[in-house]
Amino acid sequence: MTWDSTQLLVPFRRNRKLKLFSLAFAVGLWIFVNYGERDTEKTLLVPVEFYNLPEQFIITGSRDDYIDLRLRGPRSLLEGVKSKRIRLDLNDVRPGLSSFRINADSLNLPRGVRVVRISPAQVNLDIARVIKRIVPVRFETVGTLPRGYTLTTTELLPDKVEVSGPSSVVEKIRAIQTDSFDLTTLTQSATHTVNLRGPEDETVSYNVEKVLVKIGVQEIVTTREFRQVKIGIRNAEEGTTLIPGYAQVKVRGPQRLLNGEPAPAIDAFVDALGQKTGMVTVPVAIVLPPGLELVSQEPVEAILRFADDGRKKPRPTKPTTTRKREERR
Repeated sequence: MTWDSTQLLVPFRRNRKLKLFSLAFAVGLWIFVNYGERDTEKTLLVPVEFYNLPEQFIITGSRDDYIDLRLRGPRSLLEGVKSKRIRLDLNDVRPGLSSFRINADSLNLPRGVRVVRISPAQVNLDIARVIKRIVPVRFETVGTLPRGYTLTTTELLPDKVEVSGPSSVVEKIRAIQTDSFDLTTLTQSATHTVNLRGPEDETVSYNVEKVLVKIGVQEIVTTREFRQVKIGIRNAEEGTTLIPGYAQVKVRGPQRLLNGEPAPAIDAFVDALGQKTGMVTVPVAIVLPPGLELVSQEPVEAILRFADDGRKKPRPTKPTTTRKREERR
């Protein structure tokens, strides 16, 4: 069986005029679209994406995260140009300055669209090596405890954190501070969670963001001596007196009670109930406000002197009168 090559051209010979017209129309339309429109310009802000950066490296300093593009071409083509990312492969970077040129080839623009301006035309990156260090945490406080209280202990959990970042920055960090903690209202031991103060350099990170702090607070205990404390007399008749009338008392207790204003009310007294007339020795009692402890007192005892009961005592006789009469005889 033989083939006639002329038979292959038969489909192309049919409707030849229509095919030629369609071809001419398509070519004319393409020319009109690409060359018939008046060129215009368009500005795009294209984000830059960095990828494949090795884990042991980090980008430091300022960098260009966007590229400003000025494009020129037919309006119909420019309207189809969307903002795309410019992706920069950082797999081969080394510590130091790395530069990447931005050109039209990396933009994948349609034919007929030209780049008028690229700003910046070059992206510069400062690459640094990442290191990790363990540094202590420093508990920062503000204000002072209320009067009469003292700070005994502060325990941080954890008391050290791991700092990660560029070697040039991390090597200078000596301690990590917490946010300031207000002591002005603290009157007892407590446990609180405090935030770590964020690093000044955004390229630095911590392995924890908060720590637990246990704060030990204790009352200050002191001793104070009170002189000239008046000793009262209970259950005594009018005219009863006491010797001595004042006591000297030494007291131990919280500083806020002993040194505050007004001074603590100390009650010193003797009880005359059931005592006999005349002069008797009775114990001196001391009553203190709650929270205070008696260390010593002077005197421990006092003398009660009762008033005269009003009865007349018999007068003694005078024998000398009889003697004088006998002598006269």
